[in-house]
Amino acid sequence: MIKVYGDIMLDSWIIGKASRISPEAPVPVLKEIERKNSIGGAANLALNLSNIVDNVSLFGAVGMDDEGFDVLKILETTNNIDCSIQSDSEITTTKTRLVGQHGQHIMRWDREKKYKGKAQARFLESANEEDIVCLSDYNKGTIGAHLVEKLNNKKCKVLVDPKQGPEVYKGAFLVKPNMKEYRAWFGKFKKEVALVKLKEYGWKYLVVTDGANGIHVLSDELYYQHYKEPAREVADVTGAGDTVLAVIAYGIERGMDVFAACKLACYAGARSVEHRGVYAIQTEDLKRQVVWTNGVFDILHEGHFRLLRHARSKGRKLIVGINSDASTKRLKGEDRPINNQLQRKMNLELLPWIDEVVIFDEDTPINCIERFQPDLIIKGGDYTIETVVGHELAEVEIFPTVKDQSTTRIIEKMKI
Repeated sequence: MIKVYGDIMLDSWIIGKASRISPEAPVPVLKEIERKNSIGGAANLALNLSNIVDNVSLFGAVGMDDEGFDVLKILETTNNIDCSIQSDSEITTTKTRLVGQHGQHIMRWDREKKYKGKAQARFLESANEEDIVCLSDYNKGTIGAHLVEKLNNKKCKVLVDPKQGPEVYKGAFLVKPNMKEYRAWFGKFKKEVALVKLKEYGWKYLVVTDGANGIHVLSDELYYQHYKEPAREVADVTGAGDTVLAVIAYGIERGMDVFAACKLACYAGARSVEHRGVYAIQTEDLKRQVVWTNGVFDILHEGHFRLLRHARSKGRKLIVGINSDASTKRLKGEDRPINNQLQRKMNLELLPWIDEVVIFDEDTPINCIERFQPDLIIKGGDYTIETVVGHELAEVEIFPTVKDQSTTRIIEKMKI
């Protein structure tokens, strides 16, 4: 179960046309064309999650004002969010942006009053062992100093989007500052220093987002990886951090390796900034650019067809690697393959789901995987994630094996 707790806000947008300068001061005059509201902070994180997981719970507080009512009204229209929201202040934190009709930001003003932390007790009561808890901290009073410690005592897996000092999040499973926040904590980013700090604060993972420069992922096992995924066109970066944390939580819930989840989150973050305003990630946005699978594919059967069709549905390009004849003989024996490598390649190329077929002569496809750098590797149910070649380099999905469907079984029947 994924639970979100933190500072809930309202993002307000006034969009208009700025075509002249005010005679009263050297500032543009914005003629309003449109006004719209969206939920922000912890609520936007929950909204992102609700689009990609079956169910998410949101805990927090809003003020007793029109803006708080607007937040609740928007949440009522969303699916898959179980809300537990209290009134904790006279004022709901509201960020109002004045934006020109072509997307240029002219000004932002904030209206806020720190919450008193009343919602924390109810949230802690709901927290259970094995919950994935996402803390969205904007330093508005919702996140208390010992909250992470109390959640750890309940054996929750705590993921944090921080705004306070690092000591507040001591012992968290994963902490995700942006580069500006990281530098405020520890100075210029150096992975050697970051690994030391990760150990010092007892974090399992430290994920530092760096805008167009991608994200840096470090683990307490002293492993480091940098992922970069360019946006086709940056329209608005508002809410991108919520998208990244939501997709990391999504990946962890699905059993993905944290590094693979972060790579997927980097891709999703790049997609989110291509939209104007706060954008909640959709399942379609998680479709990876390149999907990879491999095998001998000697005699094609139902299990192959189901796996290949599923693999193509998970991305925008499917590359299939096949063992060469020599590689197959080393793997399967001297009487294999039944069909030579060119026949097998042609058979696969006739299928509508496959974009490219490559032949590899090595015992494993690791060189091909390093060359094509797939975002997702899909293998059949006789594998585990840890036994899939390339699982350290990409997200891995295991597709269930179709009962009684295998090339070996077909060959055995042919011999009878």
